[in-house]
Amino acid sequence: METSFGHVSLIRPARGVDKQRSKEPGVEPDRTHGSFRPVIDRWTVVPWFVLGLAAVTWLNLFRPVFHLAAVIADSLAHGAPVTARHLHSDFFAFWPAGHIAATAEAARIYDSAWFAAWSTAQFGPGLPSYMQYFYPPPSLLTTLPLLPFGPAAGLLAWTLLISLPCIPLLRRAGAPWPVIAAGLLSAASLTGISIGEFGPIAGSAFIAALMAVSRRPDVAGGLFGLISLKPQAGLLGPVVLVARGEWRGLAVGIAVTAALAAAVTLVAGPAIWPAFLRQGMAVAHAHLIAPFPSVYETSGVSVFWMARSLGAPVGLAGLCQGVSALAASIWCWHAWRRKEADPVARAALTVCLTLLVTPYAYANDMTGLSVMVAWLAWRRGGPGVADALLWLWPALGPVIARVLHVEIAPLVILLGALRAARAPGGIGTPAPACYPAPI
Repeated sequence: METSFGHVSLIRPARGVDKQRSKEPGVEPDRTHGSFRPVIDRWTVVPWFVLGLAAVTWLNLFRPVFHLAAVIADSLAHGAPVTARHLHSDFFAFWPAGHIAATAEAARIYDSAWFAAWSTAQFGPGLPSYMQYFYPPPSLLTTLPLLPFGPAAGLLAWTLLISLPCIPLLRRAGAPWPVIAAGLLSAASLTGISIGEFGPIAGSAFIAALMAVSRRPDVAGGLFGLISLKPQAGLLGPVVLVARGEWRGLAVGIAVTAALAAAVTLVAGPAIWPAFLRQGMAVAHAHLIAPFPSVYETSGVSVFWMARSLGAPVGLAGLCQGVSALAASIWCWHAWRRKEADPVARAALTVCLTLLVTPYAYANDMTGLSVMVAWLAWRRGGPGVADALLWLWPALGPVIARVLHVEIAPLVILLGALRAARAPGGIGTPAPACYPAPI
């Protein structure tokens, strides 16, 4: 198997799925050998210079991370209040949800006015109107660890919860340490940590699940089941398992998902489900279809929001998203039906395709993509211009969306999918033939 862009294509027809897992390419050789030295030549020196200037947007993301650390330190050391006036974070939705979930009023989490009043009583005025809780009920289980803590200690606990598990998850996937560092210092990861969102841990868990499919399908199924806590992060998991014929892994995933649903029903009561279906989904839908651009939509990366940014009505944007989801699912199916494929490249392809399936994805949800871009670049001996663009996009894209009122992240994600589909062990040639130089 080659260690640079190879020649065997995952798009080539095959006669079934290879069930002999030992014949699949492993990832062990990639643990220690690799490089992040940029690939620069006369064709790419100008693009590299431009991306070097654009890297300022990435460096700027360290400011909110340092500010988060300062808020936590000041609150724990001096008792300073944690308020929305001092910090922009979805923690202000998760901490109240965790404290309400274990009470008799759990179902009122999805009552926007009541939830806003409860949160304001805890944190004071200044909460943005979109700071509501409309995640599916099982997601409440992730907030229960916050129950013993006040806002200050809870903010520290939540930050550690969404970041530290990424390291063992990525190590389990076989990622080299430099790749893990590149992933966790990426624009997507820094964004997720600073705003208190699931992107880093969900992306890491999805990668670990994908890399375990052929070796430990039961573990993969269990991880896919856990990712149902943020369902849009792992929508292609069932497609992968069915395509591979891993029925045991699929059964484990279904069992874990059912267990999580049962657990939240026991904790919050059965009324949590009709409340979500009646109120939570209505709020989520209103959040999704709001006119572009809003504060959060400029950080969106979905086909739906790209269509909305180009002036498409809700119905047409939904149709575009549906076509994208169907095409991505079919592509994923065919990729996982191949007899032989480099597991790292195929996981990278699947991570990209998952972002093209969901209408509800943000820049921080590109953490998994950032890890896989770094992994492929490491194995190749250095990143190309396209790798740097993909890695920087979660910082650069929102700036472009705010300035131009156009969201084009899906096109960048599609570039990542094409590159992964042409990566070593085959998924083809370095880039589509239209490119004048290697990227």
